Amino acid sequence: MQVVASQNENLMLFKALSYVRTHWWILLLEAIAIFSISLTKFFTAMPVYESFTTVLIDPSRKNLAQAVVPLSGFRDTGSKRQNVAFLLTSEEAMERFRTVLTDYFNSEGRPTHLRSLFPKGTVIEKNSLASKIQLTWDKNSDIYNIKCLANSADAAYDLCYCFMTAIQSFYPDVGNRGSLMKRDFISRQINSYSRQIQEAIENLAEFQRRSADFIEYIMKDLDDSGYRRLREELNDLKKKNDANRAIRKLLLSSPAAKKGELMARTSSIEALTSQISELKYQLELTYATKTPDRQSRIKNIELEISRISSQLGKLNEEEVQAFVKSPIAASDRNTKLGQLELEFKSNLVSINAIERQIVDMRAKETRFQPEKIEYERLQSDLNQRRNLLTTLLSREQETELEIAAGGAEIYKLNSPSRPNHRVSPQLTKFIFAGASISFFLWAATIGLLVILFPRLDSEVEVQRLNLPILGKVPALPLNANQGFDDLPAAGFEYLRIMNYRILRETKDMKCPVVVISSANSREGKSTLIQLLSLASQAPDRKTLLIDGDILTSHPNRFFNLEEDASPGLKSILDGTAKATAQGLITKTIHEGIYLLPRGGRMEPSAAPNFLEPLKPHFEAWKREFNLILIDTPPIFAANLPHQWTSLADLIVLVTRIFVTRPKDILEALQTCKVFSKAPIGIALNGISLTGAAKRSSNYYFSRRKARTTKLAA
Repeated sequence: MQVVASQNENLMLFKALSYVRTHWWILLLEAIAIFSISLTKFFTAMPVYESFTTVLIDPSRKNLAQAVVPLSGFRDTGSKRQNVAFLLTSEEAMERFRTVLTDYFNSEGRPTHLRSLFPKGTVIEKNSLASKIQLTWDKNSDIYNIKCLANSADAAYDLCYCFMTAIQSFYPDVGNRGSLMKRDFISRQINSYSRQIQEAIENLAEFQRRSADFIEYIMKDLDDSGYRRLREELNDLKKKNDANRAIRKLLLSSPAAKKGELMARTSSIEALTSQISELKYQLELTYATKTPDRQSRIKNIELEISRISSQLGKLNEEEVQAFVKSPIAASDRNTKLGQLELEFKSNLVSINAIERQIVDMRAKETRFQPEKIEYERLQSDLNQRRNLLTTLLSREQETELEIAAGGAEIYKLNSPSRPNHRVSPQLTKFIFAGASISFFLWAATIGLLVILFPRLDSEVEVQRLNLPILGKVPALPLNANQGFDDLPAAGFEYLRIMNYRILRETKDMKCPVVVISSANSREGKSTLIQLLSLASQAPDRKTLLIDGDILTSHPNRFFNLEEDASPGLKSILDGTAKATAQGLITKTIHEGIYLLPRGGRMEPSAAPNFLEPLKPHFEAWKREFNLILIDTPPIFAANLPHQWTSLADLIVLVTRIFVTRPKDILEALQTCKVFSKAPIGIALNGISLTGAAKRSSNYYFSRRKARTTKLAA
């Protein structure tokens, strides 16, 4: 496996080198262009010198304030250092720098090394000046590094000195500018939220005035015990009525007792009932009060009511049992029944009143639902703005403390340096960059050529694929009126040799049918037909060319014929031919060469019998002509060339050097073997007639005219 992989790598390397051999001029042009650009930039680039210095921005006063009152605004982070760097290189700082540099330039007698910065007597623009200053910071300290770039060492030193002087006078004035801007922003926000809160309060008051009924309802609804108390009272009254009806039923069903038999138990029940009534009255009074111990008193009264109710229940049970054993007196029973009836009717009235109150509350709840949503929204908006206002007031206090702490102070740590060597441009860097880019572009160009333009690079590649080479076709210029005498001698020799090999392969046939096709388009099928027809010319020889490609019209153009010169092949295939097959054939301007044009474009059918109407005419053509050449579409373009190959005595596949892909020609060979049993040959198109090819022997086919020698008699 390693040997096979090594061979594949060697083949790829050989193919890449073949692209270098054929396209070396592209690589040379790329290298020349890149190095020309690099050297031009080197010679036109201005020399660059650097000057360094460092400054310290001491935030000790802020750190002291942070130690006393820790605030989030004093936190030392990388973003604060970045903000300071932006401040020191801002437009305002650059304007201060221009002023300092101008004063220095005038005070020093306008030195020569600074005149490039004053092209018209004034300093260059702020953007150009800012590009000559680089300010960086140390993430672990408050030290800032300044680097200035200029065309001379003295100019770099002066730039660094003037910039450091400018920021030393500029920073103390604006060191607290961020805090002041933050305070102004917070103040504006506080004023805005204050106005919004006042507007929200006014909107809420207006809503309350506009919806008095809803406010009355919502105040009752906000009472935690209002709706619940009504439900509890309703349930208690219903229980009482149930007990009342049960006692009344027992009284009615029991016989009259003797006088004074149940007086003691009845008095106890009445006493307990009166206590419950008194406790309920106290409970209602407690509900109406607003004392702090209201809930505890309510709870104690409810416990007492529960205890007495349990005692009363036991007495009622005993009374029921006593009713069974000892009936009550008739007078007492009547009195009791009257009291029960009165109590029952009173409870019914109370139940109806409570139910009406509950229904009324439900109706109001449905009615005031939109007002309730609007009221809650106004309350929520007001509370949110109050919370934001509280937060802003706290931030304002922090900002005031930060401003009171003062800004940081700036100190110069080192004097600007004065280097004696330039940092740019360097010839080695330009040469190295040009070489690197050239190698990269060469590799990319060769890779793109290999990927985008795979092809048969040479005859060696064809031989390696073991292709059946039938002949070679030189690259010859063609036109419609070109004839036998217009072909180069060496090129014509290749064509005669190929024509001889075709006749050798079909020697047992009187009129062989040769189908010429290719794997893909633009590989020279129609060109080869014209060249072979010219090479096959003879006084007693007739050649028929059939334009079997019903989608194009190349043979028509090669012989200077119009597409509709004859109904042609189309009329035979669609059954509309009015003349005989021989009448559809057109004679070309070349002696012995005839053409059956396509006639008109038509869509080929995928049916296997599409060419069936043409087969009867082949017998007549074979008796009349000596050679039939058929031009077909590419093998992979349609199903039509597969049907043409079934009629062929010999199939010629055209491959073009530097165009045809190896896998395409191999697939085309296999496809032709599937559809035809005729032999297949490869025609190498595009052979260059240079070097040894031009010096090849043309002994048999030379058309050089004999020269008459003038000798003495």
